Amino acid sequence: MGLLLLAAVAAAVTIPELRSELAGEGIDGTLTVSSCETHTKTRYGTHRRTTELKFSCTGTWTAQHGEATYQDVVVQTSSRFETGVKVPVVHVDDTFEQPQDRDPGRDAGILALCLSLTAFSVYCLLTGFGVRNGPGFAVSWQRLPAPTVTGPLLGGIFVLGILAALVCALAL
Repeated sequence: MGLLLLAAVAAAVTIPELRSELAGEGIDGTLTVSSCETHTKTRYGTHRRTTELKFSCTGTWTAQHGEATYQDVVVQTSSRFETGVKVPVVHVDDTFEQPQDRDPGRDAGILALCLSLTAFSVYCLLTGFGVRNGPGFAVSWQRLPAPTVTGPLLGGIFVLGILAALVCALAL
């Protein structure tokens, strides 16, 4: 039941953001850079150390059609920009993002994983798999109601969700 609740909460949080990204909501504009700061984040692995560079640029954002202007806007970027450079930035709700950061691939992948998690949760609820001292996978598979229908259906949904998540992660 906990897995089903987790899938529902993750989907409820992800769907509005994905809908916004797919609909192209937001106001296009440009950020005139006044300064950029570099932030480093060091990660220590088992055999190596990696340093990740992130930049936050501050400047004045102006809507594409001259509707609004905001001063001292901070935008997270993947590269450093010189003072005076105009960078395309989208204003959505109360945030400012570069257009490439509004990629729906990650959110679609999360929803695909929620689909797989839901299929596995339904399987667990129907068979008792995963409970303490409960049946193993093979025994619980035989406990499925109408196993010739529900087994392939739940398995297919699970595999489809995993494959869709992989496609979203690797191709989008």
